[in-house]
Amino acid sequence: MKNQRTNLPEKTEIKKAVNDYCKEKGISKSDFAVKSEVSPATLSSLEKEKWFDLSDAMLLHIWNFVRQNDVDQLYQSNDFISVFNMCDKARKHCFMLGLVADTGMGKTTALTTYAKQRNVFYVRYSKSMNTNQFFANLLREMAIPFYGTLNEMISRVSDYLNRLDTPLVIIDESGKLTHSMILALHELRDNTKSNCGIVLAGMPYFKANMQKMATKEKEGYAEFLRRINIWHQFTGLQQSEVVEICKLHGITDKERLRKLKYVRRFGDLMNEIYLEKALNGEL
Repeated sequence: MKNQRTNLPEKTEIKKAVNDYCKEKGISKSDFAVKSEVSPATLSSLEKEKWFDLSDAMLLHIWNFVRQNDVDQLYQSNDFISVFNMCDKARKHCFMLGLVADTGMGKTTALTTYAKQRNVFYVRYSKSMNTNQFFANLLREMAIPFYGTLNEMISRVSDYLNRLDTPLVIIDESGKLTHSMILALHELRDNTKSNCGIVLAGMPYFKANMQKMATKEKEGYAEFLRRINIWHQFTGLQQSEVVEICKLHGITDKERLRKLKYVRRFGDLMNEIYLEKALNGEL
């Protein structure tokens, strides 16, 4: 049962979710504290079920962190499976791979689901980040409490990745990468190319812009582009997949399925399904 005021589940469920997260990622509670930005004392109170020491706000923060990448009734489309195969290949061969997919295609869902594995680190880039902030976020994802100069942070990330077994760094929204970020990632790639895979994911313009900058001989772009071993592009949902997803969510009306089966974007389809359930009072 959930607390209707805060949308919290039972507190013991939060405790179990934290334990499951740590087990799945192969990390300690100390690592979890760094990644989730909560204190070790807070986690100790959670483990010992000292509920009076934990506010609803803190419990909600922890719950949202462990559940942020969960998807109800996850459907493994061809595109979804292709991301897993691509990430496996990057880890096995220490490749740097590019993934391009339009908005709403399910790229982020697939990547964050894959990132639940141990030694896989997912960071979403945003235009509001500078290069130092990006590497600070990557270090936090690695559960390393460190902040220094850019050179020091790149070295710390590189050293850590080179000590792991088949690590993978996933950088989502790579189409927004700035020139300074490209140069920094170039350095990271050179430092870890014999032990770490990297997946760069973005909108279709990501690859086009990289090629455009390389043609213009913008510093570092041609060299960086050459280091991307393989590019992969989503194909979108097939009609049979649309029908399966609809049935999975209880939509079986033939006329409705006929109208929806031409939807190619996963996000667009889920919006249609959500809207229908909301209008039918099923949510």
